[in-house]
Amino acid sequence: MTATALTVGLTAIAACSSGGSEVQESQDPASATGTLRVVVPNFPANNVGQAVFQGIVDIFHKTYPQMKVEPDFVPYDNLNEKISTSLAAGNNYDVVSAGIGWVQPLADLGAIQSLTKLGVSTEDLEKSVYPAFVAPMKYQDELYAVPVVANPRLLAYSKSAFAEAGLDPANPPQSLAELREDAKKLTKRDAKGQITRTGFDFWAPASNYRQQFVAFLGAKGGEMFTADGQPAFNGDQGVEALQLIHDMVSVDKSSRYGYQNSAKTALVTTGEAAIGFASPYVDCSTGGDGIGDKCKDLVYFNLKDTKEVMYVGGRVAAVGEGTKYPQAALAFVKAMQDQKSQEAISKLDVGVPISNDAGDSAFVKSNPAGSFAWKNLDKAIFEYGGATFLDFRAKFGPSLDEVILGRKSPQDVLKELDSVARK
Repeated sequence: MTATALTVGLTAIAACSSGGSEVQESQDPASATGTLRVVVPNFPANNVGQAVFQGIVDIFHKTYPQMKVEPDFVPYDNLNEKISTSLAAGNNYDVVSAGIGWVQPLADLGAIQSLTKLGVSTEDLEKSVYPAFVAPMKYQDELYAVPVVANPRLLAYSKSAFAEAGLDPANPPQSLAELREDAKKLTKRDAKGQITRTGFDFWAPASNYRQQFVAFLGAKGGEMFTADGQPAFNGDQGVEALQLIHDMVSVDKSSRYGYQNSAKTALVTTGEAAIGFASPYVDCSTGGDGIGDKCKDLVYFNLKDTKEVMYVGGRVAAVGEGTKYPQAALAFVKAMQDQKSQEAISKLDVGVPISNDAGDSAFVKSNPAGSFAWKNLDKAIFEYGGATFLDFRAKFGPSLDEVILGRKSPQDVLKELDSVARK
Protein backbone atom coordinates (compact mmCIF):
# COMPACT_ATOMS: atom_id res chain seq x y z
CA MET A 1 0.00 0.00 0.00
CA THR A 2 1.25 3.48 -0.84
CA ALA A 3 0.70 6.78 0.95
CA THR A 4 -1.95 7.72 -1.58
CA ALA A 5 -4.13 4.98 -0.11
CA LEU A 6 -5.23 7.72 2.26
CA THR A 7 -7.53 8.93 -0.48
CA VAL A 8 -9.20 5.66 -1.40
CA GLY A 9 -12.77 6.56 -2.28
CA LEU A 10 -12.09 10.22 -3.06
CA THR A 11 -11.78 9.74 -6.80
CA ALA A 12 -15.04 7.87 -7.20
CA ILE A 13 -17.40 9.92 -5.08
CA ALA A 14 -20.91 10.79 -6.06
CA ALA A 15 -21.34 14.15 -7.77
CA CYS A 16 -23.10 16.29 -5.20
CA SER A 17 -22.85 19.60 -3.44
CA SER A 18 -24.53 21.06 -0.41
CA GLY A 19 -25.17 24.45 -1.88
CA GLY A 20 -23.34 25.59 -5.02
CA SER A 21 -24.07 25.29 -8.73
CA GLU A 22 -23.78 21.98 -10.60
CA VAL A 23 -21.40 23.29 -13.31
CA GLN A 24 -18.34 21.49 -12.00
CA GLU A 25 -20.07 18.17 -11.34
CA SER A 26 -21.04 17.67 -14.98
CA GLN A 27 -17.62 18.48 -16.42
CA ASP A 28 -14.68 16.26 -17.23
CA PRO A 29 -11.86 17.17 -14.81
CA ALA A 30 -9.52 17.64 -17.77
CA SER A 31 -11.65 20.50 -19.12
CA ALA A 32 -13.20 21.85 -15.94
CA THR A 33 -12.56 25.51 -15.20
CA GLY A 34 -13.03 27.78 -12.22
CA THR A 35 -11.05 28.98 -9.21
CA LEU A 36 -10.58 27.08 -5.97
CA ARG A 37 -10.13 29.26 -2.91
CA VAL A 38 -7.94 27.50 -0.36
CA VAL A 39 -7.24 28.78 3.15
CA VAL A 40 -4.00 27.45 4.64
CA PRO A 41 -2.92 28.44 8.17
CA ASN A 42 0.72 28.76 9.18
CA PHE A 43 2.21 28.38 5.72
CA PRO A 44 4.95 31.01 5.59
CA ALA A 45 4.22 33.53 2.84
CA ASN A 46 7.83 33.32 1.68
CA ASN A 47 9.55 31.44 -1.12
CA VAL A 48 9.66 28.22 0.89
CA GLY A 49 5.97 28.28 1.79
CA GLN A 50 4.94 29.25 -1.71
CA ALA A 51 7.06 26.46 -3.18
CA VAL A 52 5.44 23.85 -0.95
CA PHE A 53 1.97 25.11 -1.86
CA GLN A 54 2.85 25.19 -5.56
CA GLY A 55 3.96 21.57 -5.30
CA ILE A 56 0.47 20.67 -4.06
CA VAL A 57 -1.09 22.68 -6.89
CA ASP A 58 1.08 20.87 -9.43
CA ILE A 59 -0.20 17.51 -8.18
CA PHE A 60 -3.79 18.81 -8.29
CA HIS A 61 -3.28 20.04 -11.86
CA LYS A 62 -2.53 16.51 -13.03
CA THR A 63 -6.26 15.87 -12.61
CA TYR A 64 -7.67 19.39 -13.02
CA PRO A 65 -5.23 21.16 -15.37
CA GLN A 66 -7.56 24.08 -16.18
CA MET A 67 -8.62 24.94 -12.65
CA LYS A 68 -7.02 27.94 -10.95
CA VAL A 69 -6.07 27.88 -7.27
CA GLU A 70 -6.16 30.97 -5.07
CA PRO A 71 -4.38 30.47 -1.71
CA ASP A 72 -4.94 32.48 1.43
CA PHE A 73 -2.01 32.06 3.84
CA VAL A 74 -3.07 33.10 7.35
CA PRO A 75 -1.78 32.62 10.91
CA TYR A 76 -3.87 30.28 13.07
CA ASP A 77 -4.74 33.32 15.21
CA ASN A 78 -6.61 34.81 12.24
CA LEU A 79 -8.10 31.62 10.79
CA ASN A 80 -11.42 31.77 12.64
CA GLU A 81 -11.95 35.42 11.67
CA LYS A 82 -11.08 34.73 8.03
CA ILE A 83 -13.49 31.82 7.76
CA SER A 84 -16.30 33.62 9.61
CA THR A 85 -15.92 36.69 7.39
CA SER A 86 -16.02 34.58 4.23
CA LEU A 87 -19.13 32.77 5.43
CA ALA A 88 -20.89 36.03 6.27
CA ALA A 89 -20.07 37.36 2.80
CA GLY A 90 -21.43 34.22 1.13
CA ASN A 91 -18.02 33.45 -0.31
CA ASN A 92 -16.80 30.49 1.70
CA TYR A 93 -13.52 28.78 0.95
CA ASP A 94 -13.61 25.69 -1.25
CA VAL A 95 -10.87 23.93 0.72
CA VAL A 96 -10.07 24.50 4.38
CA SER A 97 -6.88 23.38 6.08
CA ALA A 98 -6.80 23.61 9.87
CA GLY A 99 -5.65 21.83 13.02
CA ILE A 100 -7.12 18.69 14.54
CA GLY A 101 -9.00 20.59 17.23
CA TRP A 102 -10.78 22.70 14.62
CA VAL A 103 -12.84 19.97 12.95
CA GLN A 104 -15.91 19.96 15.21
CA PRO A 105 -16.08 23.77 15.65
CA LEU A 106 -15.81 24.35 11.89
CA ALA A 107 -18.40 21.68 11.16
CA ASP A 108 -20.77 23.18 13.71
CA LEU A 109 -20.17 26.64 12.23
CA GLY A 110 -21.14 25.37 8.78
CA ALA A 111 -17.73 26.13 7.31
CA ILE A 112 -16.92 22.57 6.20
CA GLN A 113 -19.15 19.84 4.90
CA SER A 114 -19.60 16.15 5.58
CA LEU A 115 -17.13 14.04 3.64
CA THR A 116 -19.22 11.00 4.49
CA LYS A 117 -22.03 12.43 2.36
CA LEU A 118 -19.50 13.02 -0.41
CA GLY A 119 -18.62 9.33 -0.34
CA VAL A 120 -15.48 9.29 1.80
CA SER A 121 -15.45 6.08 3.81
CA THR A 122 -14.49 5.81 7.47
CA GLU A 123 -13.37 2.25 6.79
CA ASP A 124 -10.99 3.33 4.04
CA LEU A 125 -9.55 6.07 6.22
CA GLU A 126 -8.98 3.58 9.03
CA LYS A 127 -6.97 1.41 6.63
CA SER A 128 -4.69 4.25 5.59
CA VAL A 129 -3.96 6.09 8.86
CA TYR A 130 -3.61 5.06 12.47
CA PRO A 131 -7.19 4.42 13.69
CA ALA A 132 -6.68 6.86 16.58
CA PHE A 133 -6.76 9.71 14.06
CA VAL A 134 -10.24 8.91 12.74
CA ALA A 135 -12.35 9.96 15.74
CA PRO A 136 -10.99 13.56 15.80
CA MET A 137 -12.08 13.89 12.13
CA LYS A 138 -15.73 13.24 12.98
CA TYR A 139 -18.68 15.42 13.93
CA GLN A 140 -22.07 13.85 14.72
CA ASP A 141 -20.74 10.46 13.56
CA GLU A 142 -19.74 11.67 10.10
CA LEU A 143 -16.30 12.44 8.66
CA TYR A 144 -15.72 16.15 8.11
CA ALA A 145 -11.97 16.18 7.49
CA VAL A 146 -9.00 13.93 6.84
CA PRO A 147 -5.58 14.14 8.52
CA VAL A 148 -2.64 15.29 6.43
CA VAL A 149 0.34 15.64 8.78
CA ALA A 150 0.79 14.66 12.43
CA ASN A 151 2.50 17.09 14.78
CA PRO A 152 3.62 15.14 17.87
CA ARG A 153 5.39 16.55 20.88
CA LEU A 154 8.05 13.99 21.73
CA LEU A 155 10.02 13.63 24.90
CA ALA A 156 13.79 13.51 24.52
CA TYR A 157 16.79 13.41 26.84
CA SER A 158 20.52 13.88 26.60
CA LYS A 159 22.55 10.74 27.29
CA SER A 160 25.59 12.77 28.27
CA ALA A 161 23.57 14.87 30.73
CA PHE A 162 22.16 11.71 32.30
CA ALA A 163 25.64 10.23 32.71
CA GLU A 164 26.97 13.49 34.17
CA ALA A 165 24.16 13.55 36.74
CA GLY A 166 24.76 9.93 37.74
CA LEU A 167 21.61 8.66 35.99
CA ASP A 168 21.52 5.63 33.72
CA PRO A 169 21.46 6.84 30.08
CA ALA A 170 19.72 3.60 29.10
CA ASN A 171 16.78 4.14 31.48
CA PRO A 172 14.61 7.23 31.00
CA PRO A 173 11.97 8.04 33.64
CA GLN A 174 8.95 5.77 33.40
CA SER A 175 6.52 7.64 35.64
CA LEU A 176 5.74 11.30 36.18
CA ALA A 177 7.16 11.05 39.69
CA GLU A 178 10.46 9.75 38.27
CA LEU A 179 10.42 12.52 35.69
CA ARG A 180 10.18 15.12 38.43
CA GLU A 181 13.04 13.60 40.43
CA ASP A 182 15.29 13.24 37.37
CA ALA A 183 14.60 16.83 36.35
CA LYS A 184 15.79 18.06 39.74
CA LYS A 185 19.02 16.07 39.47
CA LEU A 186 19.62 17.23 35.90
CA THR A 187 19.23 20.96 36.58
CA LYS A 188 22.54 22.86 36.66
CA ARG A 189 23.00 26.22 38.36
CA ASP A 190 25.82 28.71 38.73
CA ALA A 191 27.21 30.06 42.02
CA LYS A 192 24.34 32.55 42.21
CA GLY A 193 21.73 29.84 41.80
CA GLN A 194 20.83 30.83 38.25
CA ILE A 195 19.97 27.96 35.90
CA THR A 196 22.69 27.24 33.35
CA ARG A 197 21.03 24.05 32.08
CA THR A 198 17.32 23.45 32.46
CA GLY A 199 16.38 20.13 34.04
CA PHE A 200 13.13 19.81 32.09
CA ASP A 201 11.95 21.98 29.21
CA PHE A 202 8.20 22.20 28.67
CA TRP A 203 8.88 24.05 25.37
CA ALA A 204 5.97 26.36 26.05
CA PRO A 205 5.61 30.14 26.11
CA ALA A 206 3.60 31.80 28.86
CA SER A 207 -0.11 30.90 28.86
CA ASN A 208 0.47 28.04 26.47
CA TYR A 209 1.00 24.91 28.58
CA ARG A 210 -2.15 23.25 27.21
CA GLN A 211 -0.49 20.50 25.19
CA GLN A 212 1.91 19.62 27.99
CA PHE A 213 -0.99 19.30 30.41
CA VAL A 214 -2.79 17.00 27.95
CA ALA A 215 0.34 14.83 27.70
CA PHE A 216 0.71 14.53 31.48
CA LEU A 217 -3.02 13.95 31.88
CA GLY A 218 -2.87 11.15 29.32
CA ALA A 219 0.09 9.54 31.05
CA LYS A 220 -2.00 9.44 34.21
CA GLY A 221 -4.70 7.59 32.27
CA GLY A 222 -7.02 10.56 31.84
CA GLU A 223 -8.43 12.30 28.78
CA MET A 224 -9.54 15.80 27.95
CA PHE A 225 -12.98 14.97 26.58
CA THR A 226 -15.07 11.83 26.19
CA ALA A 227 -15.97 10.46 22.77
CA ASP A 228 -19.27 12.39 22.86
CA GLY A 229 -17.51 15.69 23.64
CA GLN A 230 -18.04 15.90 27.39
CA PRO A 231 -15.17 17.31 29.51
CA ALA A 232 -13.28 14.61 31.40
CA PHE A 233 -10.19 16.44 32.64
CA ASN A 234 -11.64 17.53 35.99
CA GLY A 235 -10.67 14.52 38.07
CA ASP A 236 -7.83 13.07 40.07
CA GLN A 237 -5.66 12.55 36.98
CA GLY A 238 -6.08 16.16 35.92
CA VAL A 239 -5.32 17.47 39.40
CA GLU A 240 -2.17 15.34 39.64
CA ALA A 241 -0.96 16.35 36.17
CA LEU A 242 -1.45 20.06 36.78
CA GLN A 243 0.04 19.89 40.26
CA LEU A 244 3.16 18.28 38.82
CA ILE A 245 3.67 21.09 36.31
CA HIS A 246 3.34 23.61 39.14
CA ASP A 247 5.79 21.69 41.31
CA MET A 248 8.43 21.44 38.58
CA VAL A 249 8.18 25.11 37.67
CA SER A 250 7.47 26.88 40.95
CA VAL A 251 8.68 24.52 43.68
CA ASP A 252 11.63 22.57 42.26
CA LYS A 253 12.46 25.31 39.75
CA SER A 254 13.87 22.65 37.46
CA SER A 255 12.02 24.32 34.59
CA ARG A 256 11.80 28.01 33.74
CA TYR A 257 8.25 29.27 33.27
CA GLY A 258 7.60 30.38 29.70
CA TYR A 259 11.28 30.47 28.76
CA GLN A 260 12.24 30.01 25.11
CA ASN A 261 15.50 30.67 23.29
CA SER A 262 15.63 33.26 20.51
CA ALA A 263 14.90 30.65 17.84
CA LYS A 264 12.02 29.19 19.91
CA THR A 265 13.43 25.71 19.41
CA ALA A 266 13.23 22.87 21.93
CA LEU A 267 15.97 23.40 24.52
CA VAL A 268 16.78 19.70 24.74
CA THR A 269 17.84 19.67 21.07
CA THR A 270 20.27 22.56 21.57
CA GLY A 271 21.80 21.28 24.80
CA GLU A 272 20.15 24.01 26.90
CA ALA A 273 18.01 21.40 28.68
CA ALA A 274 18.76 17.84 29.77
CA ILE A 275 15.28 16.51 29.10
CA GLY A 276 12.11 17.93 27.62
CA PHE A 277 9.54 18.15 24.87
CA ALA A 278 10.82 18.24 21.30
CA SER A 279 9.54 18.22 17.73
CA PRO A 280 9.48 15.18 15.44
CA TYR A 281 11.66 16.93 12.89
CA VAL A 282 15.22 17.60 14.03
CA ASP A 283 17.83 18.72 11.51
CA CYS A 284 20.88 16.55 12.15
CA SER A 285 23.02 18.20 9.48
CA THR A 286 26.24 20.01 10.38
CA GLY A 287 25.44 23.19 8.48
CA GLY A 288 22.84 25.93 8.74
CA ASP A 289 20.26 25.19 11.43
CA GLY A 290 21.42 21.60 11.90
CA ILE A 291 22.53 20.38 15.34
CA GLY A 292 25.07 17.88 13.97
CA ASP A 293 26.49 15.42 16.50
CA LYS A 294 24.01 16.54 19.16
CA CYS A 295 21.55 14.26 17.36
CA LYS A 296 23.59 11.25 18.49
CA ASP A 297 23.24 12.35 22.11
CA LEU A 298 19.44 12.45 22.06
CA VAL A 299 17.14 9.59 22.98
CA TYR A 300 13.36 9.76 22.42
CA PHE A 301 10.87 8.14 24.75
CA ASN A 302 7.28 8.14 25.96
CA LEU A 303 5.97 8.50 29.48
CA LYS A 304 4.72 5.17 30.80
CA ASP A 305 2.89 6.10 33.96
CA THR A 306 -0.61 4.61 34.04
CA LYS A 307 -0.68 4.66 30.24
CA GLU A 308 1.97 5.12 27.57
CA VAL A 309 1.10 8.20 25.49
CA MET A 310 2.49 10.76 23.07
CA TYR A 311 0.79 14.11 22.61
CA VAL A 312 -0.14 14.69 18.95
CA GLY A 313 -1.56 17.67 17.10
CA GLY A 314 -1.66 17.96 13.35
CA ARG A 315 -2.97 19.44 10.13
CA VAL A 316 -6.22 18.38 8.49
CA ALA A 317 -7.92 19.16 5.20
CA ALA A 318 -11.64 19.59 4.51
CA VAL A 319 -14.08 20.65 1.80
CA GLY A 320 -15.81 23.99 2.32
CA GLU A 321 -19.56 24.02 2.78
CA GLY A 322 -21.41 25.31 -0.28
CA THR A 323 -18.50 24.99 -2.72
CA LYS A 324 -19.38 24.96 -6.41
CA TYR A 325 -16.59 22.48 -7.00
CA PRO A 326 -16.89 19.54 -4.58
CA GLN A 327 -15.05 17.08 -6.82
CA ALA A 328 -12.21 19.49 -7.48
CA ALA A 329 -12.03 20.39 -3.79
CA LEU A 330 -11.71 16.71 -2.92
CA ALA A 331 -9.00 16.35 -5.55
CA PHE A 332 -7.10 19.17 -3.88
CA VAL A 333 -7.48 17.44 -0.52
CA LYS A 334 -6.06 14.34 -2.20
CA ALA A 335 -3.13 16.40 -3.48
CA MET A 336 -2.42 17.60 0.06
CA GLN A 337 -2.30 13.94 1.15
CA ASP A 338 0.16 12.91 -1.56
CA GLN A 339 3.38 11.47 -0.13
CA LYS A 340 5.48 14.35 -1.52
CA SER A 341 3.06 16.90 -0.07
CA GLN A 342 3.04 15.23 3.33
CA GLU A 343 6.83 15.32 3.49
CA ALA A 344 7.06 18.94 2.36
CA ILE A 345 4.34 20.04 4.81
CA SER A 346 6.03 18.05 7.58
CA LYS A 347 9.11 20.24 7.23
CA LEU A 348 7.02 23.41 7.52
CA ASP A 349 4.92 22.08 10.40
CA VAL A 350 7.82 20.27 12.11
CA GLY A 351 5.63 17.21 11.78
CA VAL A 352 5.60 13.72 10.36
CA PRO A 353 3.57 12.14 7.51
CA ILE A 354 0.29 10.65 8.65
CA SER A 355 -0.12 7.67 6.31
CA ASN A 356 0.41 4.32 7.97
CA ASP A 357 3.03 3.19 5.47
CA ALA A 358 5.14 6.36 5.66
CA GLY A 359 7.58 4.58 7.94
CA ASP A 360 9.11 2.92 4.88
CA SER A 361 9.92 6.28 3.30
CA ALA A 362 13.44 7.67 3.17
CA PHE A 363 12.09 10.89 4.69
CA VAL A 364 10.97 9.22 7.92
CA LYS A 365 13.89 6.80 8.13
CA SER A 366 16.43 9.60 7.72
CA ASN A 367 15.36 11.42 10.89
CA PRO A 368 15.55 9.68 14.30
CA ALA A 369 12.94 11.97 15.85
CA GLY A 370 10.53 11.50 12.96
CA SER A 371 11.07 7.76 12.92
CA PHE A 372 10.29 7.50 16.64
CA ALA A 373 7.25 9.75 16.28
CA TRP A 374 5.79 7.79 13.36
CA LYS A 375 6.29 4.43 15.09
CA ASN A 376 4.43 5.74 18.15
CA LEU A 377 1.43 7.39 16.52
CA ASP A 378 -0.72 4.58 17.86
CA LYS A 379 -0.12 6.06 21.32
CA ALA A 380 -1.49 9.44 20.29
CA ILE A 381 -3.46 11.58 22.72
CA PHE A 382 -5.15 14.68 21.30
CA GLU A 383 -6.39 18.11 22.29
CA TYR A 384 -9.92 18.47 20.91
CA GLY A 385 -13.40 18.46 22.34
CA GLY A 386 -16.58 19.31 20.51
CA ALA A 387 -18.15 22.29 18.81
CA THR A 388 -17.19 24.90 21.44
CA PHE A 389 -13.61 23.74 21.84
CA LEU A 390 -11.95 26.81 20.27
CA ASP A 391 -13.68 29.15 22.72
CA PHE A 392 -12.71 26.86 25.59
CA ARG A 393 -9.10 26.60 24.39
CA ALA A 394 -8.70 30.40 24.46
CA LYS A 395 -9.37 30.33 28.22
CA PHE A 396 -7.56 27.06 28.87
CA GLY A 397 -3.91 28.18 28.72
CA PRO A 398 -4.21 31.35 30.84
CA SER A 399 -6.22 29.41 33.44
CA LEU A 400 -3.49 26.77 33.74
CA ASP A 401 -1.01 29.58 34.43
CA GLU A 402 -2.92 30.48 37.58
CA VAL A 403 -1.97 27.08 38.99
CA ILE A 404 1.54 26.89 37.54
CA LEU A 405 2.43 30.21 39.16
CA GLY A 406 0.80 29.28 42.49
CA ARG A 407 -2.12 31.69 42.42
CA LYS A 408 -4.89 29.07 42.52
CA SER A 409 -5.24 25.38 43.28
CA PRO A 410 -5.54 22.83 40.47
CA GLN A 411 -8.89 21.71 41.91
CA ASP A 412 -10.37 25.20 41.66
CA VAL A 413 -9.06 25.92 38.17
CA LEU A 414 -10.10 22.59 36.67
CA LYS A 415 -13.56 22.99 38.19
CA GLU A 416 -13.84 26.44 36.61
CA LEU A 417 -12.65 25.12 33.24
CA ASP A 418 -15.11 22.26 33.44
CA SER A 419 -17.92 24.81 33.77
CA VAL A 420 -16.60 26.75 30.77
CA ALA A 421 -16.37 23.57 28.65
CA ARG A 422 -19.99 22.65 29.40
CA LYS A 423 -21.46 25.98 28.24
